[in-house]
Amino acid sequence: MKKHIFGAIVLVAALALTGCGNKNQKQNKAEEQEVPQPLSEMTINALELPPRMLIIVDPQNDFVKGGALATEKGADAMMRLAIALSGKTALDYSWIIVTQDMHPANHCSFVEQGGTFPPHCVEGTRGAEVFPPLYESLLTMLDKGFQVHFMGKGDLADKEEFSVFQNEHNGKKLRRTINEFENFDGIDVCGIATDYCVYQTVKDLIEFYPASKVRVITNCIAAVDENDTKLADLMKENHIKGIEF
Repeated sequence: MKKHIFGAIVLVAALALTGCGNKNQKQNKAEEQEVPQPLSEMTINALELPPRMLIIVDPQNDFVKGGALATEKGADAMMRLAIALSGKTALDYSWIIVTQDMHPANHCSFVEQGGTFPPHCVEGTRGAEVFPPLYESLLTMLDKGFQVHFMGKGDLADKEEFSVFQNEHNGKKLRRTINEFENFDGIDVCGIATDYCVYQTVKDLIEFYPASKVRVITNCIAAVDENDTKLADLMKENHIKGIEF
């Protein structure tokens, strides 16, 4: 238990400057509730800390039904995740990392700038916000003392970042955090889109972290092209386990 508590304190220190808190929270919740205290500043003996991390990749409005770059199954997958984290599944994780595209309006990936995608997840827009039902589940977890950290990527106009690990600022901090934990059982990954950002996140993760400790939550992912097999092939080649909620 002491090692787990130490790990939580390390995480707070490592991620304290990442801007933990989505614009939803800043705009909609700032006046409704106090900002939850970091776990290291709370009475923590009542909360057992399972040594596992969950990385939720880009669960944003623009990637679900009606969004600028919508996936067919995105809303269903993120609703399933929201329900799971509202129940006992939440107790499986001490730390939850939520990655978000936070693009400037002139981002290089946009068609108008010579890229391949329509404008999406522009910082400050509704499309960049976390899917509301999932966001509410995450806020509830924050209130209960769990570590939930929102980490942006793709915030430079001239650089594409399909994975948070490709972001110089947040990628470095997350790598260091993962590498510093002792008795760390593993990392689960889910989110949107399977064939882009989820695939790249898993690929970058296993470059420095044992693939045997990584799992993909296969019913909480959604693809732009559901026939794409990149992630499935990567999992097979590296013996990465798939689980379901």
